[in-house]
Amino acid sequence: MKKNKINRRSFIKKVAIPVIGAASISSFNVHASNINELSMVTSWPENFPGIGLGANRLAKRIEKLSNNKIKVNVYSAGELVPPFGVFDAVSSGTADMYHSAEFYWGGKNKAYPFFAAVPFGMTAEEFNSWIYLGGGQQLWDELGSNYNLKHFVVGNTGSTLFGWFKNEINSVDDISKIKIRSPGMGGDLLKSMGATPVNIPGGEILQALSSGAIDAADWSNPVMDLAFGFYKVTKYCYYPDFKKPTVSISLGISLDKWNSFDDSTKSIIQYACQSENQEMLSDFMYKEVRAIDKLKSLGVNFRKLPEDIVLEAKKNVTGVLDSYADTEIGNRIRDSYFDFLNLRTNYNNFDISNYLNFRKL
Repeated sequence: MKKNKINRRSFIKKVAIPVIGAASISSFNVHASNINELSMVTSWPENFPGIGLGANRLAKRIEKLSNNKIKVNVYSAGELVPPFGVFDAVSSGTADMYHSAEFYWGGKNKAYPFFAAVPFGMTAEEFNSWIYLGGGQQLWDELGSNYNLKHFVVGNTGSTLFGWFKNEINSVDDISKIKIRSPGMGGDLLKSMGATPVNIPGGEILQALSSGAIDAADWSNPVMDLAFGFYKVTKYCYYPDFKKPTVSISLGISLDKWNSFDDSTKSIIQYACQSENQEMLSDFMYKEVRAIDKLKSLGVNFRKLPEDIVLEAKKNVTGVLDSYADTEIGNRIRDSYFDFLNLRTNYNNFDISNYLNFRKL
């Protein structure tokens, strides 16, 4: 996954990037005379644990499956484009792919966050099932086609922490007094409870907490929160998270580029995405217990979220989610998402949660 040097200014002016040519595949090996290169811009700091390393793993998978006939150059946040500039870079064809989370693109279309994290929404396994078998991928493709994008799910954080706070939160009134970094639907749900949400890139959160620009922040799961060092500038960490119970990570590909690929190349990329989606979730599950133990050893004061805050959020969530279905396709995405979630909810008596309750006895 070697990077070629690219001048950032000329890149932003949409310098041409080679297109993958014709190839044929046998057991996912591409037989082509030329090595072709793709650029992947990301929203993450360089070599960032979890999601950042997931981008690198995905690039290596594509290269290996293509027998190194495809090279994927990965660029961290700010290296070629800002962390929130990756959508436009790929949509315009300046870059070939982005690695990010779809709740950042609500300003493009409010339906996008349904493909990242939904308050009181699906688990990682449920989301994957909806995408692969429940019609989610087709709706995502339809949405992306309006922006010259083809999308894939390429990972999941698993369960997340509610957030890091400088002061205790014991009631809804305490929520109403804070300025918190919280993107997408979760931020709007907190806003309905009186909070002031802001959306800043992950790499800027610690500085914002340190300077007092924000009072609290939600980011992700224990592994990544430990890496960012939020425990150094906050006193309390609350759990679990209802705002984004899990976060799906996505790959966006220029639709023009995708359509130029032959079926063999498309199969390589699709298989690589599915494989990385599973590995990222497994990686987080393996590491999160150790991360919690480490945070405890560093003196983090973990608190369970007060129930009245959860109940108030549950009361407000329908109105917030309805505001994200403000277009015809947004309505269909919302309805499809909740049709599947309700199907799963009706299965609650038989799902894994009951077994997990047995383990607590």
